[in-house]
Amino acid sequence: MAGSESRLSRQNNLNRRDFIRKTALGGLYGAYVIASGCAPKRDFDLLIRGGLICDGTGKDLFRADVGIKNGRIAAIGALQDKSAVRVIDADELIVAPGFIDIHSHSDDELLVDGRAHSKIRQGVTTEVLGQDGSSYAPLNDEMRQRMHERLKNNYGIDVDWQDMRGYYNKLRKQGLSVNVVSMVGAGTLRAHVVGYEDRPATSEEIARMQALLQKAIEQGARHLSSGLEYTPGSFASTEELIELCRVLGPQGVYSTHMRNEDDRVLQAVSEAIRIAREAGCKLNISHLKASGKRNWHKLDAILNLLDEARQSGTATTCDRYPYIAYSTGLTALFPTWSREGKSEDFVARLQDESLLPKIREAVLNKIHMLGDWNAVMISSMSEEPHKAYAGRRLGDLAREHNQEPFEFLRQLMIAEKGRGGMVGFAMSEENTERVLAYPYCAVASDGSARATEGPLSEGSPHPRNFGTFPRVLGYYVREKKLFSLPEAIRKMTDLPARIIGIQQRGLIAEGYFADVTLFHPEKVRDTATFVQPKQYPEGIEYVIVNGKVVIDQGEHTHRKPGKILY
Repeated sequence: MAGSESRLSRQNNLNRRDFIRKTALGGLYGAYVIASGCAPKRDFDLLIRGGLICDGTGKDLFRADVGIKNGRIAAIGALQDKSAVRVIDADELIVAPGFIDIHSHSDDELLVDGRAHSKIRQGVTTEVLGQDGSSYAPLNDEMRQRMHERLKNNYGIDVDWQDMRGYYNKLRKQGLSVNVVSMVGAGTLRAHVVGYEDRPATSEEIARMQALLQKAIEQGARHLSSGLEYTPGSFASTEELIELCRVLGPQGVYSTHMRNEDDRVLQAVSEAIRIAREAGCKLNISHLKASGKRNWHKLDAILNLLDEARQSGTATTCDRYPYIAYSTGLTALFPTWSREGKSEDFVARLQDESLLPKIREAVLNKIHMLGDWNAVMISSMSEEPHKAYAGRRLGDLAREHNQEPFEFLRQLMIAEKGRGGMVGFAMSEENTERVLAYPYCAVASDGSARATEGPLSEGSPHPRNFGTFPRVLGYYVREKKLFSLPEAIRKMTDLPARIIGIQQRGLIAEGYFADVTLFHPEKVRDTATFVQPKQYPEGIEYVIVNGKVVIDQGEHTHRKPGKILY
């Protein structure tokens, strides 16, 4: 009898342990049966139940369930009788397509940390790199070596690629929480073939740049970007850019940081339209603006030019971030001719007494256009003790050092070897709203995937790196009612997908890849400010990339299901 009780006790213990193994989600037993194919068959991998669907088309919201299987949206509708490996209760949430950041500068940052913290936490599921004329391929030997020295010194990254395939492979090896596609930079092509001189490209050099562009596109790059306020891209003629854009074909996009965004902005818009029209491609104007108070009145004329171009047959769009300040390098305060060549050439000109009057005049004109020296905020410095300047205004710093502002800036740039970042307060709130509301304007960050800790937390960056998309949803939609929520989501999803030509993303639609962002419409907001920019937003509850949950109840799961979008 005692033996029977002992056997019964042992059996009960076995049953208890077996029950625990079978019912503990994520336990070893569960993992085993799933891996071995013995788990119960489920209809979906993930089921989003009861959310308000904002599908990306701009149409009204509707309530439905979304079933996801094998990385795609498998069903939309009343799915209460269906089963799933995991169910997300979205009763109080908006279910939207993952946001597509059509103008991103995460080329460095995704090599450092593929988790893309400040982007994925905004609901961004796809980043479009290679902007403003600068891409990470193709590289010649000298370009690769210079990039290697910078990335190795700053982040310990080896630049062991030269073409677009190699760069994509490097990103893929790192692993990505977001999807990625890169444009090809016209400035990069010029540096590769012509170098950093201010001279026209020969017909043979243009042919070589065209061949490099074609090869990059064959390796998965998309379209062509230009940065015509940055060297060496600024040295390209209109005709050179037309010839490069001919490679793109009618479905290709010429995306441009125009030659000027302030006093000569109308001429710059006209040039951009001419390039796309004569090359027979589409046009997207990056971060559209009329910079400087004396130019704010030009926005009507700018939008009229875009409308006329579209009416005459040139597909024309733009993008914009939801802030009145831009972000760039401090060298942008200096005339283009002073920046010809390499950084050491620029620094040498700053020390040439014969050139200083001309340089000073150009810089003061730029500052007058912005308003005053305190319209410039330092965002990053490389050397001590200058790193402490991040977040400070240039005029205040000069006053504290008892120096005339131009001389303070000149000496700072010499000490920094031409490096350093800035934020310039140059746009009006009224114009910002009008550009954001323009039907053909996509929302873009013009920022990078930063973090609140580690190497990607340095400096005092523009808050757009952390808050762009939640700012549109919280401030411009909920508070200011600038446009409807469906229209805002369209500008973040379907519109950028159509501009770039990204297939089967940008909508909540059956058969589309399951890039999905779930947010609370009454809580979503940006928390990053110009004074305290390194703060993640609130109200973004779940972000799903290719069917995998990356942001789970507001927290990063460290998953990396992102893909290179060829």
